Amino acid sequence: MAIIKATIFFDKRFWVGTFERTDKAGYAVARHVFGGEPSDSEVLDFVLHDYHELNFGELKGFDLQIKRMNPKRVQREVRREMAKMKETMMPSTFAQDYMREELEKKKKEKKQKSSAEKQAHEDQQFAIKQRKRKEKHKGH
Repeated sequence: MAIIKATIFFDKRFWVGTFERTDKAGYAVARHVFGGEPSDSEVLDFVLHDYHELNFGELKGFDLQIKRMNPKRVQREVRREMAKMKETMMPSTFAQDYMREELEKKKKEKKQKSSAEKQAHEDQQFAIKQRKRKEKHKGH
């Protein structure tokens, strides 16, 4: 059984949705930019039709601990959490950390790839120069 949590918030210029998925395999987060403020029906339509197209990052180990608590205390904590979410309107910090790690990982991969391509191009240019240099001296 997978638990999915969706958070929709305004991020500078666009409305963004973060979808957190927790199951036995682990924890993963995906991000979707809605653009304009989505209505409830648009969000429902997205979840029903386009949810499977979301690119969730790598699964991260998640240690789920279930402990029994007093129901009234749980209710108070839920109320506080909801009030805090209304104030900040931001995704959970665990999701933010996860997405930041994914972004850094992609950035490193892109940097490695671009540096390898640059090195290959420089090697190719050097080989061309060497070949031209040898061709100049062949005739004498």
